[in-house]
Order: sequence, then structure tokens, then C-alpha cells
Amino acid sequence: MRTTTLFAAFIALSLLNGCAQPPRQVTADDFQILRSYGWDTTVAEPQATWNPETYQVLARSVGGFVLLDEGAGKQQYFASRGKHETAFPVWVSARQFAFGPKDNVITTTDGRVVPTSEGLSVVTLLETITGKDAPLPPKNLTSYGYRPKVWGRNLVAASEDRIYLIDPFGTIAEFGLGFMPEPQRKGEGIAWQDRPVLETDHWIGSATRRGNLIIRWRSGITTTIPNAVEARWTSSGGVLCTVMRAEPVPGQPWWSGGTDIYHLAHAKAVPVLVAADARSPAPHPHKPACAAVGSSGALIICGFDGSFRHQIAPSGEAPAWSHDGRRLMAEEPVDGRTETRYLHVYVFKSTDDAKK
Repeated sequence: MRTTTLFAAFIALSLLNGCAQPPRQVTADDFQILRSYGWDTTVAEPQATWNPETYQVLARSVGGFVLLDEGAGKQQYFASRGKHETAFPVWVSARQFAFGPKDNVITTTDGRVVPTSEGLSVVTLLETITGKDAPLPPKNLTSYGYRPKVWGRNLVAASEDRIYLIDPFGTIAEFGLGFMPEPQRKGEGIAWQDRPVLETDHWIGSATRRGNLIIRWRSGITTTIPNAVEARWTSSGGVLCTVMRAEPVPGQPWWSGGTDIYHLAHAKAVPVLVAADARSPAPHPHKPACAAVGSSGALIICGFDGSFRHQIAPSGEAPAWSHDGRRLMAEEPVDGRTETRYLHVYVFKSTDDAKK
């Protein structure tokens, strides 16, 4: 009797598993706008970034940085030490962020190219009794470094033609040669470029601007993608990248020769075309989809498999998703004001609401 009962239970479980529905494919219907809001900025390149746990936004401002929350009067401006121009802010945690200088290197009056001397700094936020954020004075981590990124408990940064790892105590270790490192925030992966495609070349001296994107999935496992830039890790461990179809037109932006976005699901995967004539991919934190910028400058959302392409707005740069994927932020130009941008946030209906 016991054997018969167990066998019957096994058959029933097998039938249930066989009837299980496959994961629902993501479509444009999953991205219906509920409402929107935004903020004016004081700089042309705000480099805004979402808090990893809340809807707070950190952005550059004149002589410092600004913390932005939805609602009137919820913007807090802070000056950096000496009112130096800060750049490339990145959240280390929900209460701490890092930033560095605007440029990788500078040219001295006698023509030498040297690293900037500001280095990387970390700011910790305290909450006051009124509920507002009060930043502690910036803690200087390094005397050099540019464009910090989070890799586990460490930071990754570039300086000249090399990549460095910085631990929470400021100890620096050289990773190797390369430019524009893009680590996997929670994982072993890291990607970088073998030449300075997106900045002035002071080191390679190549006749062409395009180079290779190297993806190191883990130690000893790498993939090289020719002519690719803008590596972005997905939540499932894959990589999105922008492939330059041709050399940039002289005097025009790096994407002027035409670009396409591809997805690599893993080290052995064949690259899949996500979106033709697009760039600046921003992977959704939970769905197999990304926001991007079309060749016309439109803000779009595309499936990783290339199954859909949905326009959100006629313009939008530097797309970025909130931690839960419910909000999408993009920079927009402001008529007659080239020195500033508008940060536009689109709030989407939940998946359940979108089905109704």
C-alpha cells in the first residue's frame, strides 16, 4: 500500500510538472507608462544614478553633487571639498557613494600627459532627526583613479591605460592594462576595452578608433568582441554591448558610424542582435529587456531576443533603471540651455496592472 501511494504521488507530481506553464515572454505591453516626473539639473552631464535600494537619485551639480527625491522641495545640494568638479558618482551601498575626477588624465602646460590628482573619494550619508540626509566629509581613498565602479566589496577604476582594484581601506592593486572597466556588481565577471575608444588616445597611437571588448566571465574564461563598447552586465549574468559598425565620422560622436546592441547570455553563447541602430543599453534589473537610445535619439525598450522594440519618448540619453525596474530615468535636452539637462523619470504600471 505504501509503495502504491508513493508511486501514485510521483505520477501526480510528474503530471503537474508537465503542465507547468513556461515563463511568460516579455513584450512591449509590460512597459506601459503610468506617470512621470523629473528635475532640472545645473550641469550638462549630470551622470545621474539610482540608489540601489530606494527611489533616491544622486547626480552631479555645479561644484558638488545633489540628492534628488520625488516631490517639491526634496532636492539637497552639497558642495564638494574645495568645490572641485566631481564626476562619475556610483552608489557603494544605500548610504554611501564614491566619486572621482571628471577626466582620466590632464595635459600640463609643458605638454606632459599626467593622471588627475584628485583621486577617488567616498561619502557616507547620515540621517538627521528631520529625516534629511547629512553627508559626512568625503573620505579620500586614492590619489588617482577615474570612473569608479563597484565590484563586490571593492571598487574598480582606471588611471591612464591601466585598471586598478581598490578595497574599502584604500589599498590599491593593479588589475592590468585596459580602459573603461565594467565589473559585475555581484559576481566574478569584468569587461574592459583594449583601447581608449571613448576618450582621447594618449597611449595606443592606432590609426583606427575601434578596438576590442574583452569580457572575463571568470578567471581563465574570456570572450573578445571586435568593435564593441558599453559593456553592461545583466541580472542573469549575461552581457549587453554596443558594436560600432564603422569608424566614427571625423568630428562627430563615436556612434556616428552606426551602432547595434548585442546580447551574450554566457561565455559560449552566440551574440544575439537586440536592437539595430541603437546604443547605450541599460539592462532591466529583473526582465530580459533593456532601455537604450535609438539612432534618432529616441528612448526605447527592447527585448534581449530582439522580439520587440518599444519607443518611450522621442529623446532621452543615459537611460537607467531603478532597483525594482518600475522606474526609468533619462537625460533630456532643455530648449535654449545647453549647459543643463532635465532628468525625466517614467513610472511604469506593474506587470499585473499592465495586463488589465
